[in-house]
Amino acid sequence: MTEGIVKEDELLPRIADYWRAHGLSDEVLIQNLASDCLHRARRVVVRQDDEVLLRRAIEEAQRRFDHALASAMGLPPSNDPQPLAAARAALLLSGEDADVLFRHDAATRALSERLGPSLPVATPPEAPLSMQPESIDFWLFSSSER
Repeated sequence: MTEGIVKEDELLPRIADYWRAHGLSDEVLIQNLASDCLHRARRVVVRQDDEVLLRRAIEEAQRRFDHALASAMGLPPSNDPQPLAAARAALLLSGEDADVLFRHDAATRALSERLGPSLPVATPPEAPLSMQPESIDFWLFSSSER
């Protein structure tokens, strides 16, 4: 790609590939999301550099995917990325149709219920147990503990 000349027909397929990699299959939805992400990236990028514009568009796509996933899973916005990463992994490993994330209907709630058991659950903290005293034997010299 040449610097300074931004060709939408070259960038849109790469953004659409990002959406497909995250499990979306509805081509109309993918094209709409890719176009919207590119449009939003154009408003942020001052210099018309293809790679910078593509990077910003992919960042926007990532934000939109994460927001839709968090909304579907009922995850609160926080500074802790772990719950969202766990939900993303559960979705991608399940092979579920990610198009559902953008429907905001009963199918989205059903997806959340199906993925719920796949999410990691925190375990209780360790509870130390009392230990019986044991005698110590040193093999290099005789122990005085006996």
